Amino acid sequence: MNRCLVFVLVALLSACGGSSSSSSSSNAANTANTGNETPGGDVTTPGSNDGGVTPTPETPSVYGIPVATQIRPGVVISADGSSCTGNFLFSPNAQTVYIGVAAHCFSIDTNDGVDPCETNNLPIGFNQVTIENATQPGEIVYSSWRAMQESGETPGSNTCVYNDFALVKIHSADLANIHPAAFAFGGPVSLLTGLAAVGEAVYAYGRSPYHFGLRLLEAKSGSISAILGGGWAYQIVTDKASIPGDSGGPIFGANGQALAVTSVLSVGIGLDLRPPVSNGVTNLDRALQYAIDGGFINASTKLLLWPDFYPRGNF
Repeated sequence: MNRCLVFVLVALLSACGGSSSSSSSSNAANTANTGNETPGGDVTTPGSNDGGVTPTPETPSVYGIPVATQIRPGVVISADGSSCTGNFLFSPNAQTVYIGVAAHCFSIDTNDGVDPCETNNLPIGFNQVTIENATQPGEIVYSSWRAMQESGETPGSNTCVYNDFALVKIHSADLANIHPAAFAFGGPVSLLTGLAAVGEAVYAYGRSPYHFGLRLLEAKSGSISAILGGGWAYQIVTDKASIPGDSGGPIFGANGQALAVTSVLSVGIGLDLRPPVSNGVTNLDRALQYAIDGGFINASTKLLLWPDFYPRGNF
């Protein structure tokens, strides 16, 4: 099944990063925004204690003000010639941190019309994943597309179509340089559990190299227009287009909760000639629980949080 669906009319764009952007393009994007984020102090390393707070898997450290050179939600992630946007940070313990991305970013069949439950994917343990701002490559530790095949999910089912989530382990040498706050928006303040409602506000971020470093194009706002696949995903409409390379990026709920992961994009031209931009985004709570329930990741794996959220974007 083709990952990039046409909603409405004529024009189609894919947010899928599996074969849409080269590593050299993402390298150019890596330096495009250096120094443009809010300046601030240092971040403490996972497991450290900066203010009498006992570290837990959900809050393994006390973080300072985020800076552009840190590994954060919204950095570019590339592997095997593809480029995507990382979403949120997760941790099963004080010594291990993952960054989320879309599973289709690690499949050579992403744009070839193959059902996710029948695709060829990079293996678990693949340790040549380039993470923006990291000194060492990361390692794929989870892919929903591989996990669903192991679990025997039925091709064409809602699970196969909409479960699009992967985790990359950040090298221990880079753990002193992480921060849970997302580019532009800050947060996430919590994980949104259950389902959001149609009409609720959403905020999206994508770091495609085809934005050419223009931060105004990277942050988007909009609302939920439909619930898809029995709650596996949402359709959202945003004020700006996502493009190849924005796949995998973070989606926030109305109050700064981690809501979803960018999966697919389509653009339809309306009668007023303004393009409604429609994204299919994977429900993060559902995707994370699938990984835990199947025993593919540690049950203690939690979202890393940052208390401040800026719904208008921090420009």
